[in-house]
Amino acid sequence: MKILIYGVGGMGGFFKDFFYSRGYYVKGYDVVEKKRDVDFDEIKNFDVVFLCVPMDEMENAVESLTKLKDGSFNPLLIDISSIKDPFLGLLDNSGFDYLSIHPMFGPDSEIGLSNIIVVVESGRSEEKVILNEFKKAGAILSKIDRDKHDKKMAEIQGIAHFMLTSIANFLDVKKQDLMYASPIFSVLFKLASRILNQDRRMYYYIQKNAEKLREQFLDESIKLHELLKDKKRFEEFFKEKSKAYSDFKGSTLILDAFKATEDVDDIDLLRGYIRAVDSLILRLLERRVEAGKRIAKYKQQLNEPIELQDIEEVKLKDLTLKTQLNPLRIQEIFSLIMELTKEEEYKTLGIKKRLAVLPKGSFSEEAALKLVNSRLPLKYCSTTSEIFKAVESGEAEYGLIPIENSINGTVLPVLDDLLSHKVEVFGETTLEINHCLVAKRKLDFKSIKVIYSHPQAIAQCMGFINNYLPHVELRYTYSTSDAIQLLDDLSAAIVSENAARINRLYILKKNIEDLKGRNITRFYLIRKKGDDKKKGNVTCLFFGVEDKPGALKDVLEVFYKKGMNLRKLESRPSGKLGDYIFFAEVEKALSDEDLVELKSVTTFYQIVGVFDEVRSLDVYG
Repeated sequence: MKILIYGVGGMGGFFKDFFYSRGYYVKGYDVVEKKRDVDFDEIKNFDVVFLCVPMDEMENAVESLTKLKDGSFNPLLIDISSIKDPFLGLLDNSGFDYLSIHPMFGPDSEIGLSNIIVVVESGRSEEKVILNEFKKAGAILSKIDRDKHDKKMAEIQGIAHFMLTSIANFLDVKKQDLMYASPIFSVLFKLASRILNQDRRMYYYIQKNAEKLREQFLDESIKLHELLKDKKRFEEFFKEKSKAYSDFKGSTLILDAFKATEDVDDIDLLRGYIRAVDSLILRLLERRVEAGKRIAKYKQQLNEPIELQDIEEVKLKDLTLKTQLNPLRIQEIFSLIMELTKEEEYKTLGIKKRLAVLPKGSFSEEAALKLVNSRLPLKYCSTTSEIFKAVESGEAEYGLIPIENSINGTVLPVLDDLLSHKVEVFGETTLEINHCLVAKRKLDFKSIKVIYSHPQAIAQCMGFINNYLPHVELRYTYSTSDAIQLLDDLSAAIVSENAARINRLYILKKNIEDLKGRNITRFYLIRKKGDDKKKGNVTCLFFGVEDKPGALKDVLEVFYKKGMNLRKLESRPSGKLGDYIFFAEVEKALSDEDLVELKSVTTFYQIVGVFDEVRSLDVYG
């Protein structure tokens, strides 16, 4: 979906940054040439056009787009005007599909908890994507009939703005007078200043829309003026209205927040300013953490993980786009804030340990769910190397990594990571692998052009592919999760049934693996190397031998003489041509005596785990 921002002013810039940070193809067009990313003729290449021009330029903008309209150019127009009546008829007659929304915030505001009013919907698929992005960003989506919008805005915007401009008109306030101001007056002064320094054309439309209501407001204000002269009537009025206007929770925070907007230059006042801002930051952090705790309870109901890395990355990208401060420091600070929030979320749910696994929908996740029965403690990583790093750094207490498959053998990169990271194996678990052929929609086999999947998954299903899909192109991906992301209308993927359900994909065929019931993947459970007592009946270790005949035989002889079964033996390059390191699994917990004998026949050895099979993993204890 290609998005054009037509008019790259305040709100246009906001929407451009918003969609760009979420990975969309976004460009801007403006009457000011230096603000353009594309020329006018190139507008025909876009699927969505946001109309972010001043309201008195709307008619010209729509007419210009109409001149481009042909069979191939039929974009979804997005109208963001504050007043709808003058423009909805224009859009109706344009022949374009359109979505009419009213963002109830300014370009320098945060979209989270901001209201976006949906006035007219088209039903287009692009529209659903756009509204869903707003929702995922934490915006409040509300709906109103097109005939009611302007009347409601006369109340909500027109009167509020009129009150603020009236204060500015009546009171001859000078900058120095604000030294006597209460927090309430300071806030009102700031808001009046905001209105009087924005686009006067937009505010003229807002006030024109509220003309009749302003007259009623003035009449009622005179009546209130008279009422306030009578103490008894005033008390009755105050008591009655306080019932309706009862939401004052957090109002102190609003009033204290104005201090952060002050501009002081005296050194003592600057120190006081920093203290006030620090206090505000602390209180906001507390509120953020409380919100996180409430989210954790929702995640518990939905069985969703506490950690959602893709969402966190979008947040960090958004934040760095909003500031000129060092982006690395900003990311570092907010990453710590996110970590603080997650710690409290885990505490709220009683979770004390996290388990790092491969992405959602992978067989690793399926094995993890068998162990912990919940997604809440799972930390998703893109690769097995990321899992090792997460465990070694303490980001996760445990990691689940595939070590071998009964058909395709050992996952060799895992062995290299086991040797190079300060982790240890403390358990193993197995999972029977069943593959499904899936697609975004129902497809005949003959319609499938491409199949995406991990090389091992494709290898395990080659019999099925050769028999039923010999014409398809096979494309390898790093994981089955990557395969799902690449799907289009004429491709399929080989994934688990769990992944298909999570991603709402159509299952074309289940159990397509060649060796049914015999395709088993074994996983290691790892933790950071420490003082934990090693328990189990299997030892895994690396060792090296001298480059001479019979060197490996001498090591195997140690195990043979003691009656130890060697259930796994792999060689890995040491980095020197012709020189190898060996990895072994011995069906015994090696004693000190065993290790003395082993030392005498090896150049080095390194125990990386003592373990048994694990059927469940306690993340609460």
